This record gives sequence, C-alpha cells and structure tokens, in this order.
Amino acid sequence: MKRLVTTALTVGFLATAGCSGGGSPSPAETRHPGGAPLSPPAVTASPTVSSLNSASLPLDRYLTTVDEFIELNYASKLMTSECTKRFGITWNPGERLKLLASRDRTNDLGLVDEAQAARLGYHMDPALYSKHDKKYNPDPTPAQELILFGDRAGKSGNRDIPKEGCMGEGYRKVGWNTDDDVWLQDLVNDAKARAFADQRAVALMAGWSTCMRESGYRYDTVDDANNDQRWWKDESAPATAAEKNTAVADVRCKKKLNYLGTMTSILVAYQQQIVERDLERLESVRAGTQQALKNAAAVLGGR
Repeated sequence: MKRLVTTALTVGFLATAGCSGGGSPSPAETRHPGGAPLSPPAVTASPTVSSLNSASLPLDRYLTTVDEFIELNYASKLMTSECTKRFGITWNPGERLKLLASRDRTNDLGLVDEAQAARLGYHMDPALYSKHDKKYNPDPTPAQELILFGDRAGKSGNRDIPKEGCMGEGYRKVGWNTDDDVWLQDLVNDAKARAFADQRAVALMAGWSTCMRESGYRYDTVDDANNDQRWWKDESAPATAAEKNTAVADVRCKKKLNYLGTMTSILVAYQQQIVERDLERLESVRAGTQQALKNAAAVLGGR
C-alpha cells in the first residue's frame, strides 16, 4: 500500500503517469521557479474548509485538469505509435490512463479525513490507484529505445530519428509542451512549500504538536506523524492499530485548530502572489494547452 504524500510535495500527473516531471522544492524554499523573492503575503481570513476538493485555488484555472491530461497523453501515444511504424516497429499505445488518485486532493495538505484515518491510517486508499505496471509492449531493444526516445545523432536505417524520438514527435504532433506542465507543477509545489514555511503555518504546527502531546503522541510536525518509520517497515502491509489510532488523533487535533481552513487560506495567498507575478506566462501556457486539446481531439476523432 502507498503512503500519503507528505505536505511539501504534490505529485503532478507527469510523475503519476510514469513520465518525467519536476522535483519538489524544499519547505525552506522562498523563491518561486525563475522569479525573484516574494514577501509573505497578507492572510485576511481563515474560513472553515470542509475539503480541499471544493476549495478554489488561484492556480487551478491554469493547470491541466485530470481529464485534459488523459486526452493529451493518449493522443500523444497514438501519434507515437504512428511514428514507430515508419521504422518497422509495432508499438501499442495501450489504453487511456485513469489517474483516480489525482482526482482527489482531500489530504494534499496533510491527512484530514477521519474516516480514512480510522480505516487506513496514513496509507492511501488502494482503490484510488490505477495500475501503471500493465505492459502493452515487450521491453524495447537498444535500437528500439533509440527510435522511441531519440538520440542527438541517432539514425535508424536511412531515416532520421525525430528529435527526442517518436515520443517527442508524438507530443509535437499534438502540440503538447510537457515542460509547461512541469513548470506549473513547480509553481504548485513552490507555493505549497512556502505556505508551510510561513510563520503562521509554523505557529499552527506548534499548536498541533501541543494537541498531539496532550493526546499522548510526540511529534513536532504533521509529516513526522505521517512518516513515522513504525508505519513503513513493510510498505505493503496494512496499517496497524497503533498507526490508525495515531492518525485519528492527528485528524482530530487538526479539526480542533481549524488546520485545513488556516492552511488553505495561507496557500491561497501564496498562489495568488505567484499568479500575479507570472500572469502573462500563465495565460500563454493555458492558451497553448487549449490549442493542444483541440489538436488532441482531432487525433482521437471520437475514440
């Protein structure tokens, strides 16, 4: 069973789908990707938030949605398959991804679902996980890898291999710039890391630690509880009673302190700063994604 992602990182679709993606920033990070330092923003209110799924975050309107990503990914794979035929290779594009876990951000700021805590502790719900290990193709030979992924000077027979191989051609045929998605995910992770490094979040964490201590548990941060090595000696094993009890106490302390509402308000403030700073590029990236989606629809042709 998989563990919940720690608070410093939100995993993007590219990583979830097994593609390359950006790394997570350190919680101490104080710069957003490519930008100058930003001062801690004002936070005017800490509303009660029932779920992060229903919260409107400033970067949401610029991010590739799960359904959009699935269509872009599948169309690109179909184009990759067409490309490989030119080199005498049959490459199966497989099926559309499901990415069920990516549709749910309930616990993106830390475990807050008490029912899940009681049932699974800090483990993620296996029902949300698509299987990405299904093999549609045999392991490629070195020559086939060259065709699929490319090489600076590589050729196959008398035909030039496309830049970044047939995979790269597949993306270009759709007009999907995956580097833009990596950049967007970097922004999401940067805002999140800076939100948790904010002094208001640090104070909130101290209050949570005190509450947990009063309940008989000694942890400095929510990540310390999530990553307690006792829970992960065998990551394939289900949660123990001790883990579940700890997780329930964790969630109850968060509720007592309006943890989710406070952290959401801090995160919104940091995301809004980034939107204002990078608005021109964000609008350009979104326009590019919209065009890529039109191209993908033409490739898919109702499939």
